[in-house]
Amino acid sequence: MSDKTSIRCDLRPGDLGRIAALHGEVYACEPGFPGDLTFEAYVCRTLSDFMLEDGGKGRIWLAEQGDKLVACAAMIDRSGRGQLRWVLAAPEARGHGLGRDLVLHAMDYAREQGWSEVFLETTTGLPASMAIYEKLGFRIEKEQPLEHWNAGGHVQLTMVKSLP
Repeated sequence: MSDKTSIRCDLRPGDLGRIAALHGEVYACEPGFPGDLTFEAYVCRTLSDFMLEDGGKGRIWLAEQGDKLVACAAMIDRSGRGQLRWVLAAPEARGHGLGRDLVLHAMDYAREQGWSEVFLETTTGLPASMAIYEKLGFRIEKEQPLEHWNAGGHVQLTMVKSLP
């Protein structure tokens, strides 16, 4: 990872679009995910809901190399529980602990908020992300068919972790 990677959590105009674009570009190349705009549109909707319906309650971390967004993660307030969302590192930013570091920032934030539990939704077929979640003590609570987009037979997982 470049020494010029910086992490910030102050959202600026254009950041939500950059998060959606990063998801669209990266997941278009992930095995078993649609190579169309379906997943990116889903991320756009969830980001929009975060700002417009939830009032932006939570925090988003952005990792940048210069002006380029290379990774992100968020912790969203869900009525006294945290939801880990939009965890993603571009392929060129993987393998250096950046994704893990962003998730740890999010987990620290959840503890600061006094939340007793954090949950996340992910899919099968993402072994690097799953390794981070499992190492942090998340456990699978529910498995169900993936309904949001055609993800090549992947299953949606809801994972939960209690916080001390």
